[in-house]
Amino acid sequence: MTTLPELVSGPVTARDDDLVALTVDGGRSLRAGLWARASRAAAGRLPGSRIALLYDDADWTGYAVASLAVHMAGGTVVGLSPRLPGEELRARLERCHVEGLLHGHAVVPPAFAGWTATLDTLDALDMARAQAAKPRPGDLAEIIYTSGTTGVPKPVAVTHANLTFGHEGRGRLFTGVDGVLAAVPIGTNAGHSAMMTAMTAPTTVHVLSRQDPETVARMIEKLRVSMAIVAPSAATYMVAHGLHERHDLTALKVLMLGSAPVPMATVSRLAEALPGTRMLLGYGSTESAPAFVSRPVGPSEPLEEHLGRPSGGTDLVIAGPDGEALPPGELGEIRMRSDAPLRSYYGDPEATARVFHDGWTCMGDLGHLDKEGRLHFFDRASDVLTGADGGPVSSTRVEHALHWHPEVVEAAAFAGPDGVTAAVVLRSPVPVGELERVAAARLDPRERPARIVTTGSLPRGPIGKTLKRELRRTATG
Repeated sequence: MTTLPELVSGPVTARDDDLVALTVDGGRSLRAGLWARASRAAAGRLPGSRIALLYDDADWTGYAVASLAVHMAGGTVVGLSPRLPGEELRARLERCHVEGLLHGHAVVPPAFAGWTATLDTLDALDMARAQAAKPRPGDLAEIIYTSGTTGVPKPVAVTHANLTFGHEGRGRLFTGVDGVLAAVPIGTNAGHSAMMTAMTAPTTVHVLSRQDPETVARMIEKLRVSMAIVAPSAATYMVAHGLHERHDLTALKVLMLGSAPVPMATVSRLAEALPGTRMLLGYGSTESAPAFVSRPVGPSEPLEEHLGRPSGGTDLVIAGPDGEALPPGELGEIRMRSDAPLRSYYGDPEATARVFHDGWTCMGDLGHLDKEGRLHFFDRASDVLTGADGGPVSSTRVEHALHWHPEVVEAAAFAGPDGVTAAVVLRSPVPVGELERVAAARLDPRERPARIVTTGSLPRGPIGKTLKRELRRTATG
């Protein structure tokens, strides 16, 4: 086990001092050597305490230097997003016991009890600076908030040993890859994973100031990267609007579609348009990292509804009500673990005990394993619907069925007053009867929506995930 400062200063990174580690929008860049030197210099002006970072997505290089500087100073990084309202930012600063906040020049920081500064104005602060304490593998390295898709976002505590686990292997994974585009937002778990890759992999990581699907498709074409990491929702939008055909994406050798289930309609259309691209479907969470399930998809492979097998070093089990392992085919709670130390919920021992125990992370999702050990995702436990026969219905399965209609851009299934309800965003107007026929062709009668409504957009959280609880609230008045 190691710490981040030890990892980036050791030989395991196999990187040259002049390697371009990070670029923003294919322009502004940060070389590995300059990154380390700038962060080391800033670390000498920082206290080894809990420090929040607030930078917009155009200032990835500033965020990168500040983040590594906090780690080198022996402190803990608390990642924040400028998309959050001021009240929520202040609440997170207080809950995480943040002592200071580093921010970009384009961001106006919220008022709070601690100090605020940019990297350029640190010297103007009257702070007592002790000699940087060397962090230990079990020390707290980062606090990263969950997306809050199904409830209130939770702060997840990440130790150095968890953060750095497996990154020597990840460096080898990216060997020979001519650039990786990580279309992820700053200050999130996905954003921090992109930062770790930029720090350790022998290739350039490209990030974007905007992650909308049009920008993502345009930048894949412009940068000619051989690998891209794209959120499932962005990929689905790209396909629905034909962006994968209007832009030349054929330089991609690998396309990784995030860490959530992807509609097979999206996968099918991408495979047809990009026969030379290997797709990877992934499944994981902020809580379970680095445990991960993945599935490679090629143009000749059948489009079966499964997420694949556990990646190397990950164990997977489907648990029953008493925590017992269920046999193949039986629906239960998905649990994952890896050899890395477990994460936890910061400052919430009760929630930690419910989700993290006996080395396992309880995912809050339902699924089953087939006889080949492949994971079949059913639904988020909180999103499971009640069908016409009173049995459980997967909202994900309803949504994915509707995506087979070529005009469907987004779909969200939820419990409405009439039963299973689906809200659909369309590229162009379509009679509801057409949507009902598509659903009927792929769903059992008990699963079919009692009502399908069209809408101009779906409610989303600060990092873009659909908020079904808002749909439920609106539908019930």
